[in-house]
Amino acid sequence: MRRVSGFTFVEIIFVTLVLGILLAASVPRFQQTAQRLRAEQAAFELTALLRVAHEQAVAQGGPIVWMWDAEARSARLLLMDETGQLAPLSGRINRSTVFPEEILVSATQDHTPVDRVTFFPDGTSDSAAVAVALRGRVYTITVDATTSQVALSPGLLTR
Repeated sequence: MRRVSGFTFVEIIFVTLVLGILLAASVPRFQQTAQRLRAEQAAFELTALLRVAHEQAVAQGGPIVWMWDAEARSARLLLMDETGQLAPLSGRINRSTVFPEEILVSATQDHTPVDRVTFFPDGTSDSAAVAVALRGRVYTITVDATTSQVALSPGLLTR
């Protein structure tokens, strides 16, 4: 008699079961990675917009205001005229994307909540810290008042 080689039905079911268990165990890790990447993307985007505000203030010779709109869940750049009135900054890089509600954004100056940071044409700005948080992970964006340098640092929330 000749033997036919191949897998039995039981072997195929066993391998399928093992692969299903491995896949089910890896899904939470993929979700955590996706959440971390969303928070990082939001922090990078806000950091870039703050840096653009500094560059535009120096280039245009007038104050530029970075403003967080909590209702719209986005940030934008505004040009401040001599009377203190704010007008939208022309150009394509003046507004961030809309962030989902799960991403928490807060800006503070000297531990006081604020919704704006002003950059001046002499290269200085308001000092500020912008926190971007998502489920246990926080990214802090700091703005140095004397140099307007913007720095991003990652961290974990303490519980």
